[in-house]
Amino acid sequence: MRHEFVDRFCRTLPEAQKDQPFGPDTVVWKIHGHMFAAYTETGAGLSVRTAGMSHALAIIRRSRPASAPYLTGGGWVLLPWETPPEELRARLRESYDLVLRDWPTATSHKAAPDGAP
Repeated sequence: MRHEFVDRFCRTLPEAQKDQPFGPDTVVWKIHGHMFAAYTETGAGLSVRTAGMSHALAIIRRSRPASAPYLTGGGWVLLPWETPPEELRARLRESYDLVLRDWPTATSHKAAPDGAP
């Protein structure tokens, strides 16, 4: 199944973390607290970030992906589960690298010292 394929590949990416912040049916992969991939147990595919809306539209025009529902803005696309594994890997890696580039040292829910905001 594609869910296991995505999870297995994402585990190989340094510091990538699996999370389920929206409930048990939604899986989100993050780097430094920022999402680079998401899917739902019953969804039509894998959502990944692209280099922006123009890049997302170019991908959509030349292949099967569609705009990612609920992830508007930021150039997210939905890759159908029928997407070949090599393209899934390439898009996951591209998304991971983009997030890492844009937020190289961000952290998730980092506590402030002494309870300061």
